[in-house]
Amino acid sequence: MRLSEFLKSLDSPDLLVKNKVLLFKGSGQYPLIFFSFFVQRIKSLLDIEVQSLDLAIEREAIIKSKLETSFLGLKTFYWLHDIGSLKAKPRAQWIKYLKRYEGPNIVAFFAGSAVRSSIKEGVTIIEVNDSVDKRNFLSMVKFLDRPLSKSFEKIIDTLFRTNLNLPLDQACMLMHYAFLIGGGYKEFETSWLDKIVVPQKSFFTLSQYFFDKNSKHFFQLWSKISSDYPEQFWIAFWSEQLWRACNVVKLLKNKDFAQAKSVSFRLPFSFMQRSWRELSQLELQNAHDFIYSIDYSLKNGGKSFSLDLFYSKFLNNQF
Repeated sequence: MRLSEFLKSLDSPDLLVKNKVLLFKGSGQYPLIFFSFFVQRIKSLLDIEVQSLDLAIEREAIIKSKLETSFLGLKTFYWLHDIGSLKAKPRAQWIKYLKRYEGPNIVAFFAGSAVRSSIKEGVTIIEVNDSVDKRNFLSMVKFLDRPLSKSFEKIIDTLFRTNLNLPLDQACMLMHYAFLIGGGYKEFETSWLDKIVVPQKSFFTLSQYFFDKNSKHFFQLWSKISSDYPEQFWIAFWSEQLWRACNVVKLLKNKDFAQAKSVSFRLPFSFMQRSWRELSQLELQNAHDFIYSIDYSLKNGGKSFSLDLFYSKFLNNQF
């Protein structure tokens, strides 16, 4: 079942009466913003209690006690967050438990591509795409009960004229801000829309040039987009890119292809195809350590030109 079909089905209680375990299956990272909106909406939409339980934080015995009991025979909808965030052993134990769950409540959770292959029976699967098109965006607006004002409609039209798809969490963030702007959509469109809707293609291209060590094209693109975001944004961006790249190199060298594909989310496609072969774990670790030192320096009054030094060192094989 697709996510849009599931959201529409919540107009009727039949799905939740017939299904005890719901798996939201994704191919990328856990879309935290979307599911925070989703759980809040479920609380107001369904005539049952809704609770969030974090498998990574709360004790197993307490969670199972809640899942297996009900108050006065009433169901509770339990949201268990991202099961893929658990370590291998507890994750396997929870998957085994959830596939056989026969308790009185409704249990729902998210699983990425590295986990979902082990869950095939005993659950209802809802497909969650990494991105949404205009039609699915509008279905989310309806589900989240956000009125379509004229200014909101104009922003949506402008947005999807230049973007066929948006990352799911980014779409939710846009929806949240656009809903609040009232009649000031022109100022919002001019000043804020490009800040919220991150130009993914530019980021992927910049990252591709970086890992390919194509200095000329990297600095040409960097000069165009560097000032659009503050230094802390770029530090967070490169920190994540290097962390993922380092782990992908390690996993691919160990021939763990499935896990490497999962970790490679947000890396440029060229990295998986060729760039990883030219990079070592040590080089990527040293580059990541340098980014960490820049972050520390900036928080203590350092200068932003450290980023340019970082690029120069990496592109010239000095890590």
